[in-house]
Amino acid sequence: MRFLWISLRKDWSRVRGDPFSLGTAIAIPLVLAVLMSLIFGRSPATPHGRLLIDDEDQSIASNLLTGAFNQDPLSKMMTVEKVGREEGQAQIGRGDASAFLIIPKGLQQAFLQNSPCQLQLLTNPSQRILPQIAQESISIMTDAAFYLQRAAGDQLRALDASSSTADMVSRLGASVNLAMTTWNKYLNPRLIDLDTEVVREQRQTLSFAATFLPSMIFMGLLFISSSLAGDIWKERLIGTLRRLAASPVPLGVFLASRLVFVAAVYAIVAVVGLVAARQIAGMSVPNLPAAVLWMVFVGAAFYLLFLWISLIASTARAANVLANLLIFPLSLIGGCLFPFEWMPDWMVRIGKFTPNGWAIVEFKAILAGSAAASQLAIAVAALVAVSAVAFVLALRRMRSGFVV
Repeated sequence: MRFLWISLRKDWSRVRGDPFSLGTAIAIPLVLAVLMSLIFGRSPATPHGRLLIDDEDQSIASNLLTGAFNQDPLSKMMTVEKVGREEGQAQIGRGDASAFLIIPKGLQQAFLQNSPCQLQLLTNPSQRILPQIAQESISIMTDAAFYLQRAAGDQLRALDASSSTADMVSRLGASVNLAMTTWNKYLNPRLIDLDTEVVREQRQTLSFAATFLPSMIFMGLLFISSSLAGDIWKERLIGTLRRLAASPVPLGVFLASRLVFVAAVYAIVAVVGLVAARQIAGMSVPNLPAAVLWMVFVGAAFYLLFLWISLIASTARAANVLANLLIFPLSLIGGCLFPFEWMPDWMVRIGKFTPNGWAIVEFKAILAGSAAASQLAIAVAALVAVSAVAFVLALRRMRSGFVV
């Protein structure tokens, strides 16, 4: 225990001598939280696009169709702009809009007389969510028109499309009233009462900053792990390891003390990052101790893996190159550079099997409050097992000639 305390004092003395190295690591999540909150705000991230419409019919039916996009929640996701056919095709061709809807002349007449009519929707291939929202919304409205025809087709066909607007509305209201009177004998009294209880899935809508921060925090963990693991070469160059080899203290105790110091660094980074994410970026952290402990366990496993990589390298420069060659592919595929929510499905399936990708998925489950105790226990046991293997491999490499 005395050597453990001495080793910890030595590591913290080095930090006081070069505070910017550790200060930079701690400042990374804080700076990211501040910048993202200032740029993107704390409001939920809502997709927003432009829907171009060429209304060639200019009728009540076409106005009802386009007016649906001016109602919530579609109005919050789509800005409707009426354009001509040529201009709309030019803008959608340049990728300046999410979708372009062409309403042909004769839509209302076709609807009243139950005759075929084709709407044309051109979508932006570079976007995924917004064009699909427009397509699904139009599909729902056309389905509603179909069922209205099935229910009141005779009354609709009796209307004269050439009638004035006021006359058409009056006759349509009378037709609907007649249809409801006819159906009343089937609807009242009800022969069957159905009680339906909808259990809605509780989903938290996150802001852009809250969505992006977990990925950036774990990318910071990768870089911090690589930096701390590379310090073993500094220990070798200044002669610390040679003096240690001449002392009666086992190398395992030295490595364990170094791991305790690294865990303390990760705990500080985790607390600063999560508190900043909650207070500044509005990210929900319902269980702060569990989130901090998860980051400490993951960081310790990352450190031991990078330490082993540093030990098997021939020089400090080679160790740095090997670490970077590992960090950047893992960050790209494992959801650190970009959140899984923004990545293609095939890449997400691969990324969740990477060490950092798996850690991010579990971390988000902790933040969402959906991680079960048994699930966390299994995950922590897996991290402990990986850390133990990496610890043994690093210790064997140190004993096999690295110290001298």
